Order: sequence, then C-alpha cells, then structure tokens
Amino acid sequence: MSPDTVQRILVIGPSNIGDAVLAGEVIARLHERFPAAHLTLVVGARAAALFQDDPRVRTLVDADAFSGWAGRVKLGLALWRFHPQIVVDLRHTALPLFLTPLTAWRYVLPPPRRIVHMRDRHLWKLRIQVAEWPSGRVIEDLFQCSLWFSEKDKAHIDSLCKRWSINGTMPLVIICPGARSHIKRWTAEGFAQVADRLMAEQRAAVILSGEPAEQSIVDEVLAAMKHKAHNAVGLTTARQAALLMQRARVVITNDSASLHLASAINAPTVAMFGPTDERKYGPTASQRRTVRRRLFCTPCEAALCRFHHECMRFISPDEVYEAARDLLANG
Repeated sequence: MSPDTVQRILVIGPSNIGDAVLAGEVIARLHERFPAAHLTLVVGARAAALFQDDPRVRTLVDADAFSGWAGRVKLGLALWRFHPQIVVDLRHTALPLFLTPLTAWRYVLPPPRRIVHMRDRHLWKLRIQVAEWPSGRVIEDLFQCSLWFSEKDKAHIDSLCKRWSINGTMPLVIICPGARSHIKRWTAEGFAQVADRLMAEQRAAVILSGEPAEQSIVDEVLAAMKHKAHNAVGLTTARQAALLMQRARVVITNDSASLHLASAINAPTVAMFGPTDERKYGPTASQRRTVRRRLFCTPCEAALCRFHHECMRFISPDEVYEAARDLLANG
C-alpha cells in the first residue's frame, strides 16, 4: 500500500499499560510509514492514558466505556462507519471479520515459532497486515522510542529532578518494586538491600517509582532501607515515569509495566523473573540483564503459586546488585 492511498488505520490494542507499551511500537511504525493517515486507537482506560494527546493518534477510544453486548455492538458500528483500510488487531477480537472480511483471514495465521517475544509478535501482525512494507527492512531490528512525550511531560520531569538535585553528578538508579500480580514481585527486603548497596558502594542516587496503587509496596522498601531514597510514586504519569527513566543509568524492576516502559526508551534494565517467561516478556533494551532462579516449575505462567513463591524469594540481592553494577560499569 502506498502511503498516499492509506487514509484510515485502526489499531485495536490491549487494556493494561505494559502490553500497551509493547503495542506502542506498532503505532510508531504505522506513523512512520503512513504519516498522513487518520489513526484510530482502541485501548482500555489504563492504557489510554499512555497515548493521551499523542499527535500520532488522531482518535483515541476507551474500550472500557463500551461494556456489555450493547456496548460492543455500538463500538463495532462506530468503527465500521470509520471504514478503516488497515486493521491491526492486537487483542484477538472478532472485529477484523466484521470490518475487513477480505483480509481478516490473515489473523488465523499463527506467528512462526521463532517469534516468541510479544513485541515481535505484535510487529509480525503488522507485517502481515501491511504486506507491502518496504523491502530490505527488518522492522523488528529497528529501535526507536515508541512513546511520545509532551513539553509538559518534559518540564515536569525537569522540575522533579531539580527538586531532588538529580543533575548527573551521581549515577541515577530507578527501582520499581511493584507489579499488578503479587506473584511477580521480588521481596521488599531484597530491593532495599540492593538500593542501600548501590548508594553506599556506587554513590548512586536512587528513586523508587511506581503507580499510585503501589505506594504501600514502595513504603515497605523505604522502611527497610538504611539510606534515604527519593519516592516518585504518585508524582508522575506512566509516560512521565518513562521520561524519568531516560535519565537513569539503570532501571531495576519486576516483570511489570515499568519493565516495558524502560524497554520503550532503551534504558539499561535489570529485570527479575519468576513465574513468567522472559522470552515472551523480557527486557528489550540494548543493555539488559535478566535475573531468575531456575526451578522445575518455572515459568509456570499461572495466576497463583502452587508452592511458596520460591522462584522470586530465592533470587538473592547479590545477584541483582552484581547485574546492576555490571550495567553501571558498561555505561
């Protein structure tokens, strides 16, 4: 498809922030290829905040506002009236069958087994929908920041760093101890020990970051620390948190939205994995380290642990500290 002939694009994205960040690469590629097209993005309410005021997205639709069968029919009719020429469905809905029946067969095709990571699977879906992607370009290997930042976002982070005297004289480490699923969280004591060692031995400035709902988790880490770290919980949006990560020498995180935010801006990342598979959801930054304890049951990818959370509890602070120190040395 020629960029001049494509006027309407629809992307159906996920509901949570982490998956939306992974889908952000699809938005970035589509905007690069079809800059003049009207791009409509359908995502859940939490993910919508990530693309608020994004100039690449002409129309942002909150899928959560269309609940029940009546709501779904209303949404489907509204999207049908949009008459999209390209539909990229990252949520595995039936909408492509309704909106673009002649090309919906492409969604039946499973990604090749060699494509494991969710970001690459999303990009593969983009490729089969836009079959005429310029030859000779391997879009999976092209890094670009998949997030857009407003001047307001940048001014806010400048102000925050000025308040905390974060000016580059000390290496900045951002620690994100939260995750929506409790079984994906490493221990508060472990995070506290790593933060203390980084501050004492590497002279690092440490910021603890997370969503407002993770305040109690961050408080637990702060209470276990001997040194004083900065608390950014509730002071940034998800997009602003990513912008703050751009200034970090290392981001230390669980498998969470913060991990994918760090990958989106190519921040050096240390990620702890237990029940989930790092081959699917691991960091994609050019400098990255994954820390996990291999057990017979991992990765189980289950919602609840059958045992006692050993896959996360058995990760030692020394392992995480050494991974972070290695990235600091490389930086």
